[in-house]
Amino acid sequence: MIGAFRCRFIGSGVQAHSHLQAFGDLFPLTDIRVFGRGQANIDKLCEAARAKGLAARGCATAREAVEGADLVVTSITLSYDVAPFIDARWLKPGAFAAITDLALPWIPEGMAAFGAVIIDNIAQEAASEKKMVDPALIAGDLGGLVTGKHSAGFDPARCSAFVFRGLAIGDIAVSALAYRQASAAGRGTPVAG
Repeated sequence: MIGAFRCRFIGSGVQAHSHLQAFGDLFPLTDIRVFGRGQANIDKLCEAARAKGLAARGCATAREAVEGADLVVTSITLSYDVAPFIDARWLKPGAFAAITDLALPWIPEGMAAFGAVIIDNIAQEAASEKKMVDPALIAGDLGGLVTGKHSAGFDPARCSAFVFRGLAIGDIAVSALAYRQASAAGRGTPVAG
């Protein structure tokens, strides 16, 4: 990928640290912003980012944190009592959101701002009593990406998202993609994601 990436975090716990590590390895990150409810965790995530050579700061609001972001990670503590407080319409065109918290903090009316929403498993989502997102917004799932049934095409004019319920299919799909990447790297063959 070309350019530099600004990564933003809503939530600053274990998931945020894992994403900082993974995204730091995959993308040329320049800085992070963090919005969360515990200052000690915000400070720890900012310190981890600074240790990677990134600029980092906490934010007073979710909007301040996500505006201008290239990558957004939301990983708040799961609770259906959370009132949605993040609007996808705040994101710039081309931004990507990794939503690991059932999309609980996202305002449902704003989710249509995502041009493509990929979820972990369409069948499981269809059977779930409480939907993460409007089914009409779903472009595919991880299994479909691995098998080629679904495409995660990128539209630079719209933002996109991966919304994760946290099922084992996610781990399986990521493992399959990682295996394909590693196998191709061993043969010197590029792999289409």
